[in-house]
Amino acid sequence: MGLTACKNIDKYDVTFNDRPVYSPQRLFTDYRVNDKALANCIEQAIEDFEIYTADGLEVLNCSDAGISSLLGLSQFANLRRLKLSNNEIRNLVELSVMTELIEVQLDGNNVIDSVPLTSLPRVERINLADNPALQCDGVAKFSSAIQITLPEHCQS
Repeated sequence: MGLTACKNIDKYDVTFNDRPVYSPQRLFTDYRVNDKALANCIEQAIEDFEIYTADGLEVLNCSDAGISSLLGLSQFANLRRLKLSNNEIRNLVELSVMTELIEVQLDGNNVIDSVPLTSLPRVERINLADNPALQCDGVAKFSSAIQITLPEHCQS
């Protein structure tokens, strides 16, 4: 029988005579985002990937979630891959300070201006397909090294 009953002990508080002797690390909860759909997606990612600090979240997939605002997302400064396909996002200013981003998927949104993404030093891939309101003149500000997918009206 041995220690098999203790294999998940790291998930529980351990006390002796009502005094804690061990408490497991708690999942990260000290964040605030205004958009309820984005908050739900972040909460699920923190749970799924067992994230204990804001810096621990490096990949976030919030496709088809009904997100309209990214306000507050920048507190997750170590995000490298961000998938926000098929939402209601218009404004990308919040992403302009997220310097670790390598890949950003924003297809199927209502993005108007892509210029906030031009300041991202590590970005390699951006998907802006199916954003009918996108102002195409901002696309010229991207480095030619970036693989960018544009909506049809910007491809001419």
